[in-house]
Parts: sequence; structure tokens; C-alpha cells
Amino acid sequence: MFGRLRKLSPTSWLTAQNLFKQGFAILLFAIQAPLLGPHAFGLIALVMVFIAFCEYVLEIPATDALVSVSNINESYYATMTTVNVVSGLIIGALIFAFAPLIAANFHEPDLTSILRFMSPLPMLTVLTSAPNAACRRELNMEPLVTRMLISTTLAGIVGLVLTFLHFGVWALVWQATLQRVLNVAILWRLVKMPFRLGFSAPHFQELRRYGGPMALSQVMAWAADQIPRYILGFFLGASELGLFSLAGRLADIVLQLAVSPRFGVARIEMREFRDKHDGINEAMRRILMQMSALTFPLCIGGAVVMPVLFSAWLNARWAGGVLPAQLMILGIMPQVTHYALSAALLGANRQSSIAINATAQTVTLTLVSLIFAPLGLYAATAAIATRPLVTSVFPVVFARRYCSIEPKRVFTAQLPALLAACITGVVTFAALWILAPYMNSVGLLAALVVIGGATYAMLATQLLPEFTTQFTAKLPARFRRAPRAS
Repeated sequence: MFGRLRKLSPTSWLTAQNLFKQGFAILLFAIQAPLLGPHAFGLIALVMVFIAFCEYVLEIPATDALVSVSNINESYYATMTTVNVVSGLIIGALIFAFAPLIAANFHEPDLTSILRFMSPLPMLTVLTSAPNAACRRELNMEPLVTRMLISTTLAGIVGLVLTFLHFGVWALVWQATLQRVLNVAILWRLVKMPFRLGFSAPHFQELRRYGGPMALSQVMAWAADQIPRYILGFFLGASELGLFSLAGRLADIVLQLAVSPRFGVARIEMREFRDKHDGINEAMRRILMQMSALTFPLCIGGAVVMPVLFSAWLNARWAGGVLPAQLMILGIMPQVTHYALSAALLGANRQSSIAINATAQTVTLTLVSLIFAPLGLYAATAAIATRPLVTSVFPVVFARRYCSIEPKRVFTAQLPALLAACITGVVTFAALWILAPYMNSVGLLAALVVIGGATYAMLATQLLPEFTTQFTAKLPARFRRAPRAS
């Protein structure tokens, strides 16, 4: 069994990782949400605005810089680890010092103790950059997936136990903290490389050449993800922020399952076209086709069944999150274009273009949040969800200029999946309208999933034959349709 697992492709490893991570998170949320309520999840969302800074701005750019270096050695790893540790310590100290001010700003006294408790996490988070990069350079995803499985499971069990023991928001605090501590310990245990500190100015200069623009883009990505939470929390309060966070989490599930795994591998694959562009349009067509074929039916189908999902899953305190969840999950669809073209730009070492694009995304998102947050949760969520459709022009322009990727092919590659997903959505909605009077919410949800899945599978064989062939080829032999006898 383990021998077969080791033969999985990098994309399959990442998909399996994200499938478990998101599925387990939803299982925990399904149990914790009715007991803790939106306010507790709103508080932890506010805390993560600050804690997540290191994950976005230090850990990811550091990993990408180490992946981008052509001829790497131990001095690169030691230098990056040292810079990250120092930076993490400084950020953690700032969070500890300013915790009372942050709590006063949101009128939430509990934030002071929570922020100070979690202030060491930035330093711990950045310690994973070196082993993470070493695995990704070799496309060896097994250690990364293993550490996630163990850390997520153990931390989730602890969080669940503390929830039943009535620890309130502290159950979520301990869950997030333990998960990150285990991440660091397990990854360094699994990856056979020495832990070393040291600093080399020449090595740092080369790392900065790759990591600098990526750090800027990640600052913008962090701001794009967290600033709306900050603004909504300021205008609407922790409870409304809890509803928005749920909507964002459901959308993130689709992103992590359908887009992120393929992006992680495509970012490495596209290095093949760094010095030549022959064949890049065909490679990008395949990436876009694969991403959209998985993403679009999940988004449209998810929006259709969302009211039934909430009815079967959550109590009345969460009812206000249905429309935001529908809007946010539909907002994932244009992000297929963003991620696919970003993979091409990173493969071409155009980190500066990624940084410019990320800056544009964040500026527009901040403006949208500031303008629409005072109008209420629904207006703000609608504006935030539709923004990626408008800003997709930025990666399209950069990809055409630096990678010779034709804009027309970017959009035509996604049309078959869009058509199949829209037809599936109509069929699923019709089934919802017909079956709703005769079934309870749990049975109705199961029926809609089966109907939608079967409809899309049938349409995909006609509209997406290449994707269908690739998908079925990855299935175990006993699940494939046997050829007809002549």
C-alpha cells in the first residue's frame, strides 16, 4: 500500500493533502460552530489577521526564493533560516507589545491575552522554509503531506476536546497554536537535512533578488486576504465577521482542492519555458482546462446547494451566512485565470510582475472593502467576490507581454468547463425545486450532490474529453470501464 502511495504524482499528493485538510477542517467546524457561535470564530479571525502575516510575508517568499535558486547549497538554507528567525522574533515582539491597543481598537478585551499567547507563532512558522523548499525542489511532496496529516489531526482532536470542555474561543486558540508547533517539529524530523544558522551576504543578495518581489506580492496577498476581515470587523463587529469568515472558508476549500495543487506543480513545470516560449500556449491551455474543469462545477454547484447545506449543517445563528457563502464561492471562478497565469510568470522568474499584480489586487480590494463595508455584510461580500473578475486583466496583460501567452486562448480554454458547469447548475437547481417538498435537508443534500455529480460527469465526457481521459487514467484499474468485447 505504502509503495503505491509513493508513486503518486506531486499534484495528487497536494490534492490529497488539501482534500484531507479542508475536509477535516469542515468536520471540526460542523461540530464546533453550533457550540461556539460566530463570535468566537470572529475573534480568532481577527487574531489571524496579525499571526498570518509571517506565513504570507516571510515563509512563502523564503520558500519560493530557495526554490528559484539554480545551484543551491547549505549556505543558502542557513542564511534564509537566520533571516526568517530574526524577522519572526521582531514581529512576535511587536504583536505582544501592541496587543492591548489592537484589542481596544476592536472593543474586544479578550484579544489582548489571545494575541500575547500566540505571539511566538511567527518565529515558529518561518522555521519550515528550508525543509519545505528542499522538498519542493525535488517535487517530493510526501513529507509535506505527512506533517500536515499528523499536525492537523492531533491539533483538531485537542481543539475538539477543549470545545466540549467549554473553553470557548481558547479551544480555537490552542488548536491553531498546536498545529503550527507540530508542523515545525514533524517537518524537520522527516526531511533529512541539518538545521543550521548562519549568514552570508552574497547568498542573501541572490535570495533577495528572488524573494524581494515575492515578499512584496505576499504582503499584498496577506493584505488582500486579511484587510477585508479587519475592515468588516471594525464596521460590523466580530459576529458579522464570523459569518464572512465562514463564507471565506467555504470558498477557500474549493481553491485549495481544485486550484492550489495544480498551481503548485505548474509553477515548477513552467520553468521549462523560462528561456523559450515554444509550446507555452499549449501547456497553459492544459493547465487552464484542468483547473477550470475541477473548479467551475464546485463553484456553481456549491452556490446552488448552499441553502440546503446550511440547513442540514448549522443552526439558526449562522443563517445570515448563506448569501455571503454563495457569493464568495462564485468569486473563486475568475481566480483560475489569476493562478494559472501566475504559475507561468513564476516559471519565467517574473516575480516583479507577480508583485505588481498583487499590489493592484490589494489596492482594489481595500478600496472595495472601505466603500462597501458600511453598507452591510451582503453589499461588501458581493463587491469583494466580483472584484477578481475585473482585475483578471492584470495577469492576462503580463502573461502576454513576458510569456507570449495569447489572451484569447486563456479564455477559450475555460469555456467548455464553464458551459458544462452552468448546465449542471441548472439541472441541480431544477432538482432542488422538485425534490425540496418531499425530502429533509440531509437527504436532499445527498440527492443533489449525486444528481449534480452524475450530470457533470456525463457532460464532461462530451465537452471535456481530454480531461475525462486524464482523470480516468489516474483511477485504479478496477474503477475504469472495461473495453467492450468485439
